[in-house]
Formats: sequence, structure tokens, C-alpha cells
Amino acid sequence: MGDILQLIGLVGSGSTTTYAPLIIWDRYEHIAKEEQLVLIKDSKRDIEYLGILRSIRRYEPFLTTYRRTSYVDNPELVKSGTLPHSSGYIALIGIISKGLKRTIVETDLPPNPGSEVYVIESQDDVNLGLEEGLEIGFHKYSGISIPLDPRGLQYHIGIVGATGTGKSRLVRALVEEIKSKTDYKIIIFDHTGLDYTPYYSEYRVEASNIVIDVSLITDLILRRTGLDARTYEQYIIYAILKYVFEYYLKTEPSIIDELMKKGTQEDSSKQRKLYEGSIGRDKFKKFLDNLDFEKLLEVMAEKPVKWDRGEFKRIAMAAIDELGGRTGTKIRLGVAIDIKLGNSFFESLCNRNLLAKDIVDKAFSNKLVVVDLSTEDMVTRRYIVANVVKELWNIIESKREPVKTVVVVDEAHNYACRNCGESHYAITRIAREGRKWGLGIILATQRIIDIDPEIRSNINTWLFSKLQTPNDYNELKGYMDLAGITEQSLAILGRREFYLAGLMNPLRIPILIRVKEVE
Repeated sequence: MGDILQLIGLVGSGSTTTYAPLIIWDRYEHIAKEEQLVLIKDSKRDIEYLGILRSIRRYEPFLTTYRRTSYVDNPELVKSGTLPHSSGYIALIGIISKGLKRTIVETDLPPNPGSEVYVIESQDDVNLGLEEGLEIGFHKYSGISIPLDPRGLQYHIGIVGATGTGKSRLVRALVEEIKSKTDYKIIIFDHTGLDYTPYYSEYRVEASNIVIDVSLITDLILRRTGLDARTYEQYIIYAILKYVFEYYLKTEPSIIDELMKKGTQEDSSKQRKLYEGSIGRDKFKKFLDNLDFEKLLEVMAEKPVKWDRGEFKRIAMAAIDELGGRTGTKIRLGVAIDIKLGNSFFESLCNRNLLAKDIVDKAFSNKLVVVDLSTEDMVTRRYIVANVVKELWNIIESKREPVKTVVVVDEAHNYACRNCGESHYAITRIAREGRKWGLGIILATQRIIDIDPEIRSNINTWLFSKLQTPNDYNELKGYMDLAGITEQSLAILGRREFYLAGLMNPLRIPILIRVKEVE
């Protein structure tokens, strides 16, 4: 411990094993700041307590708002003199054990009134024996590094803060520590393509290269054209499948056989004879009846389909005739394909050659992969997140062993809300079941209130800064003991300043840290 500690006051009457009131010496009130670490020396018991200073207030006994004094009728008496003083309270972290390694144990006795209180201004002042961990930052005032317990990764992390608070820097600091100090693999979904992709270019994967299935292409067409799904869905999905069928029939006929579902050898032989003997529409019908959709995705990744607006329109118009649609329906779909989709939509479907399995394989081989989602429609982004997570569960279910993987979801309110579809289900399953299999999730968001409550309730470590709305503070307070941290305390936080709370916090109660600089 350092030779000189700055004494700032004494413990007042009414301390508990959780809080200790503090009377601040007038001459030292300028160095008694909220969120400072303090050391309480209870000399009568020879006990030292570690705590955090909070809720400092300035009082004057004769100017209370609830008591009538002579100052009420004679305000000029204020000029004759007053007796102001400052006080606050100390949120107790624990008792510091004796010995070379000064660990923190649970508080079982309240500090005695009159115990001296000292400010901790550096690591040397207290020399805490905290276990090694993920060092993402340090206590704002003392500079003491606060290592996060890596065993908490599989119990999930939530990072909450308004725009500009430094969430992405915090996540990058955390990713670097996980990558260098643990055996966890990391998959980052970069919502904007600006927060992580530029810093991990060698690990980057473009979402525009990931194969999307037939049902999603159908949904995208319906969303972009505004066509009524009840009328047009059947025609669009039929047209997409026929386009794929005709494309491979022209370019690689052998692929058609690969895409037929495999039964017994006898069944397969019969199907092939029936298929080869059929013509035109019957041939396509037999293809549909026996199509292996999982195999289709694999084939589309290995040999991507080249999409052409004019050709798709021709097939879509024919599809409406084949399925008995009306002329008006046909005209409206043709206009939508030309005007609302155009060439750009079909170009975006080309050159997709990666599967969700490839993303996971890259993460397992390189320890990190960053998926740039910025170029995709929101529905596609959610589809990609869901399918990569599904692939992780496929590995778990086949091998029945932990995967030691952390999934990072940027702008998580777009993926973990109740109405977020596939991605919501995928994230919910990780939050609910992932800890058993070493599968953790890190959600970074501006709006905690938009995250499904079931997901929030399964997050065991939180890092939070200035919040977007008062409702976010109330939601956060509902899931953990904030130990006296007020909404006003959060409002004055600077950039890269976050409170750490929960399972990975070695100091038991929320503590203010400043995130370290990252390149």
C-alpha cells in the first residue's frame, strides 16, 4: 500500500453491511468525487473496507426545507454566517483481507462510526489482489484495472448506451481481450459496416456473398414491390424455382439429378426414368416433387445462379398462366418487376457463394470473423444472423460438446426485438440455452427497452453508459441492483465511460470504468 493516503472524512452514524454514511471534511471536499474508490479504516476492529463514494450532498442545518428557523423571517442573518457541510454515502464492496494478496471478502460487520475514510488514487494505494481477466478498461479516478472474469462469457453480455458513448470501442476492446486471452471463437455481425469491418478487414465477410434461400427471395420481392402476399406469393415462389430449374437445365443438366431427393436405389432409378421420360411442365413438376431444398442451397453456393430481370419476368408471366392466374394479376406483377425491382435487385442475387456453414468454419479456423451486413435488406440481415446461429446449434447437436463461441450482435435492437422474426428466435435460444454449450452472446444496443424481456433476463453482465430514454434506465433497474446509481449520474458520463455490473464484475457492485484506447 502507498505510504500516504488522503483522508477525506469519517464514517457517520447508521452504517450497515451495504452502505456507510460519510461526513466529508470541509477542507477536502474538492477531492471527494462521486464514484471514487475509498478505503475505510476501522481501527477499533482492525478492519479495512473497500467502497465507492456516491450521492454527495451539501447541507446546512439551519436552512432545511422542512424546519422553520430564524432565517425564514430574517434572511439577512445568512450574511452573519452559516454552517454548511458535505456528506454522502459509501457503497460497500467488501472487506479487504490481510496478507500479501489483498483479496475482497463479503462484508459481515458494518463499519464503526468515526472510522477514517481515505481516497484511493492509484493501484499502489490499495494493491488489490484481483484475479487476471479481460482488461477492457480501468476505474475512472484511481486508474486501477478492473479485469472481467472470462468465465462469464457464456452467461452473456449486454452493452447499452446512447449514440456517441463509445459502445463500438468497448466491444472492440472486449473482442481483442477474448481473442488474445481465451480459447473462444468470435463471430461479429456488423450492422452498419463501419464499427468493426474497417478494423478487422482480414476477417471480413460480405453479407452480399451469402446465399439466400428461395423463400427469402420471395419475401424480398413481396416487400420491395408491395404486392399482396395472399395473391402473389404462390406465383413468385413458383417462378423462382422454375428460373433455377431452367438455369441449371441449360448450363449444367447433371445438377438437376443432384437436386432430386434421394430415396432407395430402386426409388431413385424409377424417379430418374420418369423424369427423363417427361417433357415441359411435367418435367418441372417432377423436379418440384422431388427437390431437396437443403441440397439446392449447397448447389447455389458452389455454382451460383446468374439472375436476369428479363428472363425472370418471362418465367413469372408464364407461371401465372400455368397456375390459372388472371390477366390483371399478370400485368401488375410485370410492372412491379420492371419498375420496383429493376436490374439492381437481380444483380444483388448474383455471385453469392457462401453458406452459413462457411461463416462458422472461418470463425473456427481464424478465431474471428466479421460479417458486414450493411449492404443487405433488414429481412436478409436477420436471415443471415439466424442461419449462422442455426449452424452453431447444428454443430452442438451433432457433437454434443461445447463450441466455445461468442456471437456479437451490433445494433441488437434490430435483431432481438419481439417482432424481429428469425433472428429473435436465434438470439433467444442462445440466451436461454447457450451457457450449457459454451455459446455466449454480446448485444450492443442504444435501446434496452427494445430487447425482448426474455433475452434481457438471461444476460448476466451489463456495461451501460448514458442512456437514450428514461424508460431504458427503468428497465435496467428492474433487472439488477444499481447500488445507488441514478439516472442523473448516467447523464453526465463522458465518452468511453461505462458502469460495469453483474457476473463478470470482480468488485460485486456496479463500478465506473473508462474503456481503454484501442487502435
